[in-house]
Amino acid sequence: MKPHCQFVVLLASLLALPSLATAQDSYEAPPLAFGSFSNQGSATVGYRFTDVKGFRPMYREMFDLQKGPRLLEFNLFGEAKEGSNAFADSYSLTMSGLGGDPFPTAQLTVTKHKLFDFRANWRQAYYFWNQNDNVVLPIHAVAPTLTTGLTDNHNWDTVRKFGNADLTVHATDHLRFNFDYYRTTDNGITFTTASPDFVGSPSYWGSYARANPFYLFAPVNDETNRFSGGLDYTFHSWSFHYVTGYQSISLNRNFNNVSSPELSIDPVTSSTLVPISNFTWSEARHLTTPISEFSFLGKPMSRLEWRGSYLFYDYKGPSSFDQSFNGIGPTATNGVVAPFSVSQSARGTVSAPDHIFSQGLTYDVNSWWSVSADYRYSHLSSRGIGVFSSLLNTTTPTATNADIRWSNNLSDLNLQMDFTPIRTLVIRPGVRFMKANVESVDGGVIDGLVTRTINIVRPELSFGWDPSKKFTFRGDIHSLNDGTSYTSITPHTEVGGHAVVQYRPITRLSISNDLNVSNGKLLATLYESHVRGNTTTASYALNERFSIFAGFTYESLFYQGQIIYFRGTPPLQNFLRDQELNRVWQGGIEVKPVKRFEAKLSGNFDRSTGVGRITGEPPAYGPVTWPLVTGTLGYDFPKAGKLSLDLQRTYYAQQIVTANNFSANLLTIRWTRDF
Repeated sequence: MKPHCQFVVLLASLLALPSLATAQDSYEAPPLAFGSFSNQGSATVGYRFTDVKGFRPMYREMFDLQKGPRLLEFNLFGEAKEGSNAFADSYSLTMSGLGGDPFPTAQLTVTKHKLFDFRANWRQAYYFWNQNDNVVLPIHAVAPTLTTGLTDNHNWDTVRKFGNADLTVHATDHLRFNFDYYRTTDNGITFTTASPDFVGSPSYWGSYARANPFYLFAPVNDETNRFSGGLDYTFHSWSFHYVTGYQSISLNRNFNNVSSPELSIDPVTSSTLVPISNFTWSEARHLTTPISEFSFLGKPMSRLEWRGSYLFYDYKGPSSFDQSFNGIGPTATNGVVAPFSVSQSARGTVSAPDHIFSQGLTYDVNSWWSVSADYRYSHLSSRGIGVFSSLLNTTTPTATNADIRWSNNLSDLNLQMDFTPIRTLVIRPGVRFMKANVESVDGGVIDGLVTRTINIVRPELSFGWDPSKKFTFRGDIHSLNDGTSYTSITPHTEVGGHAVVQYRPITRLSISNDLNVSNGKLLATLYESHVRGNTTTASYALNERFSIFAGFTYESLFYQGQIIYFRGTPPLQNFLRDQELNRVWQGGIEVKPVKRFEAKLSGNFDRSTGVGRITGEPPAYGPVTWPLVTGTLGYDFPKAGKLSLDLQRTYYAQQIVTANNFSANLLTIRWTRDF
């Protein structure tokens, strides 16, 4: 039976249930006794049916909700009578999304009053991205006879796992010891692109490398482990926190060509038939660091608060890099191609000491006026020492001793005042000064392209006004002046503001509006950015049996600027223009016509228009339509549990790359039981 047929049958059964509801008595599950604990909880299990048509990888990218059984939610709580259990007074266990959903979680807590608190967390995140690269795009101005266009060819199917266990021991009412272990891993399959370039390549190689990225298989295998311990101590109005420990980071990458021979992903250059036969690339890095984190908060005077911190890390470890590729490529004679073979490698060590120091003061001048000053200094640096070598065909290898240093000394001063002239009004003017000294030194010589001294000033005025219980107003106005923009898309000036208005004309009705505006410019690269966003939402609850909400979001995004290439065939400059209009309509209704029966209907309709374009090239994306509707029916059976049905309907339609389009129906049957 198809999912929508099953839904019709179950819906008919549910529609007959409300008549039974009035004949049932209320029921609450009694606690379960286990040892000295009184336990209770709930579990929700279910099965999801999916029916997807069109480009299924795009569905996975947007939802990744697969069919099959699921433990959607599990909660278990236990509490012991006072003095009845020597080990623990209470515990809790919560889990959700187990069985294949993209974001499963689990958490365990155990406590003993005035003795210890233990908490363990685990979560997992699946990341999937796979745009359709075998598509027909608009005609290319350079090669109008081509039947396919250039897409990014970047795909991944990875899983990231996060886990930590934290134990806090209460030695006294003022002293606590903390022990923590944290681990994260990132594993899975990725596909990316790379250009066959190398250290010491001849000048004629630049145009070839820029125009010929190749599709590579690149599995991911990274992990981070952190062990730490520390203490918290309070003395009168002062509190101190210190953590020490050890952390390690391991990064591993291996790249290989997907097929052999393999052509460039660019249909223009691939038509010239200069294939790669072999492209291998491996790199690894293992870094370790001690951990030292100290912070304090106290009041040396009744009106003065003093806070501060000092963090120290010193990452060190070996790194390696090996690469080789061969195929058909350019020669010193213009227009002539020939077989080539390149290999290169690097061996070195990396060190990255970080020092982060902060101090802050808040002084209450009187009951309605306070002044705050916070200063933060960060010294972030790294140094790589090693040997790079490369070989083109059978010529003499090129070897380079590298000593590359990078540092960023950032000073950040934030001055702020809080005024409360009347009880319902808060005015908070402030100004932020930032100075960054970024320096890169290669072989003892300063690299002028990336070495900069950057001064930034950012004044801001924020406020909050509550003239009545029915009306609230929050907002801020800010501007930014960057004396030296570090990148071609870092604005020199920026002005913006944010405002939120909430209005409750009656208790059951709430209306809110959120406005966001930003304008940025960098004249040197003709960069401009304009952002306009506005969201209006309204909700109305007639009573506990009927509620409704609706909303509309409008967003306008505009970016443009120059693209500058360092190598390749002139012209080395191009112009990018990206403009979008996004609109989202949303709404929903919830009704409970009888005691144990409920019905919900909610939906979004997203519409994005606009085109991103590089001068001389056809656009790769444009207007998108994406609606999603969810309907839920639920009935609570006394003593047995609650049965719920969720039916979702969605489709996704791109106007330019129609090969990515899909439609989907999802039916989830859920059963919730309290115990």
